[in-house]
Amino acid sequence: MNHEESDFNSFERYFMNNIAIRQEETNLDKFERYVMNNIPIRLIRLSDMKFVVRSDVKKHFRDSVPLGDSLYHPSESVRYAILSHRWLDEGEPTYDDIKADTAEGLAGYVKLKNFCEKAREYGMEFAWSDTCCIDKNNSTELDESIRSMFRWYRNSAICIVHLAQSETIVDVEHDEWFTRGWTLQELLAPERIKFFYKRWAPLTGDEDDKNMEPTEVMETLERATLIPFEDLFFTPGPIRVDKRMTWAARRKTTRAEDAAYSLMGMFDVSLQVAYGEGGDRAFCRLVEAIMQAGDPSVFNWKGQSAEHCTSRAIPRSPQSYVNCQVLEFDAERLEMTMTSLGLRVPLAILPLNVSWRRFDGSSTCLKLKCPLCPAVEIDFTSYDHANLFPDDMGESDTSLRRNDYFNSYGLSSKGHV
Repeated sequence: MNHEESDFNSFERYFMNNIAIRQEETNLDKFERYVMNNIPIRLIRLSDMKFVVRSDVKKHFRDSVPLGDSLYHPSESVRYAILSHRWLDEGEPTYDDIKADTAEGLAGYVKLKNFCEKAREYGMEFAWSDTCCIDKNNSTELDESIRSMFRWYRNSAICIVHLAQSETIVDVEHDEWFTRGWTLQELLAPERIKFFYKRWAPLTGDEDDKNMEPTEVMETLERATLIPFEDLFFTPGPIRVDKRMTWAARRKTTRAEDAAYSLMGMFDVSLQVAYGEGGDRAFCRLVEAIMQAGDPSVFNWKGQSAEHCTSRAIPRSPQSYVNCQVLEFDAERLEMTMTSLGLRVPLAILPLNVSWRRFDGSSTCLKLKCPLCPAVEIDFTSYDHANLFPDDMGESDTSLRRNDYFNSYGLSSKGHV
C-alpha cells in the first residue's frame, strides 16, 4: 500500500468515525427529548414496585441507544406497559398510598399487582397506571397528564386492558369498559393491546389482540364500539369530526368536563384543564379548538346548542352528532373564527328558486335551483309546511325565507352542497 492509499484510508476512517459520533449525538438528543416529553411523568419500576421519574428512566435506557443508526426511534429503547381499566367506586391505590407503602390492603391493589405481573410477562421493566402514577394533588402535574395521556398510551409498548365484567368472549360486548369516556382513547391510541378477562385470563393466545385481520376480538370491538374496523387503527386529528364525535356519544364520565377533556388527544388539540367550569363550557372550548383546523364537518350536528357560548353554532355534547345526515366534505379548509359577536365564516348568499315541488300528505318535497349558479341544486323535504311557506307571505318574501333558511345552515355556492 502506498502513502496515498494509506492517507485516503485514514481520512475515510476519520470521516466515518465523525459521522458515527454525530449520529450518536443526534440519537441521544432524540432519545432525551423523547423521554422528557413523550412518556409519563412517573412510572412503576417492576423490580421493586417503586416509583421512578423521567430522569431515572433516561439513565436506565441511555446505554441502549444505538450508534450510527439513522432509522433509530427512541420507542425502540424506552418500553413500558400501560393499564386500561374501569375504576372501582372506591379502593383504588393512589399516589400517596404507594408512596406511604399502605396500598396492599386496598381492593384495587390486587388489580395493580396482576397488571404488573402481566407487564413482566411481556418483558417490561416499567409500567404505568392512572390510579397511582399521577399525583392528583399537584394541579400542574394533573394538567400535563390529562393533556398528554393520548400520547402516553400511543407510545406504550403494550396496553393491557382488564375487562372486569367479562368471563367469556360473549360478555365482552357488554362490559362497562366500553361505556366510559376515557377508555375510548385507550382503545384507539395504543398500537398494541392485550385484553384480559375478569380473572386475568387472556382473551386469546395472541401477543397482540389489535389485529389487522378480522378476528373474533376485532369483530367484537367493532360491534361494541360502533367504530368501523379500519378506524380502530387510528390517526388522531381534527378531521371527520361529525363521525368521530358519535364514537363518544354513548360514553359517560364521572366529571362532566371529562367528556371534553377525554377527546383532546383524539382530535389532536390541547385545552387547559379547568375542573369546575362545567361540561357545556368545556365542550365549547373543545369544539372551538377543533374549528381552528377548518374542517366543516364540525357543523354537521342537530339539536340544542350549547349555553355557554357566543354562537349558536356550537353543539352541547357529542350526542348532538348522532343520527345526523351523512355528508361528504371537500378537503378544502373552511376559514372560521369565533369572535365576541359569534362565529364568523365566509358564506356566499345566493338566491334560490323553487323549480319543482310536490305535496305528499304531511311533507313537502322541493327542488331548489340558483339562477346565478346552475351547478347549485338542492333537493329538500320539509315536514312543517306552515313554517316553511306561511300563507301570509308573498312570493318575494318566500324567496327570502328560503334563502335565510339555507344560509343559516352554511350552504354556499361551490358547485355542490
